[in-house]
Amino acid sequence: MPSNNRREFLATVSTGFAVSLTGCASQVSRPATTSQSRTDTTANNSETATNSTLALPSVVTHDDFPDGEVTLKPDGKIVLLNFFATWCRPCQEEMPDFRKLREAYDTETLHMVSITPEVDETLIRQFWDEYEGTWPVVNDPGLVATDRWNANSYPTNLVFDSDGTPATGEEPAVSARTFEEFKSVIEPLLEA
Repeated sequence: MPSNNRREFLATVSTGFAVSLTGCASQVSRPATTSQSRTDTTANNSETATNSTLALPSVVTHDDFPDGEVTLKPDGKIVLLNFFATWCRPCQEEMPDFRKLREAYDTETLHMVSITPEVDETLIRQFWDEYEGTWPVVNDPGLVATDRWNANSYPTNLVFDSDGTPATGEEPAVSARTFEEFKSVIEPLLEA
């Protein structure tokens, strides 16, 4: 199936599933305003897809993790966006190297965010706990960020310099998978 058709199919399925879960959850335990605010968030993200700033809802919000929406590409910071799925073996294998990156570079130097299209927040939290994620993880069931940066495979890792320019020329995608490979992309950006 071509990637555009696959993305459209996944967006339709994810959105339908999220809407059905939201409807069930609001009838069981959540007030109607929670469902409405989730819908408003999705609509706002669609509108901001063409703007320079895009934020998505945080999935894991305990300890030092942010609550609410996380800006994906803030100004003035080197940015690493990691598009992943919990079922993706290479994504699982990258997690130790991402933890090393988070330890090596403070949040003011390197802004890291992992993005998943999955809608099962419990599954995402379990993945994050199992693999000891130490940076924000957000969900993108409407594929807003996925479409914006054409992240049509998992994992897809994008790096931008502090001006928001792709780190490797015209495309922000990097083939880095290990700590050393990421470091070789990030270090020259620090010196610039």
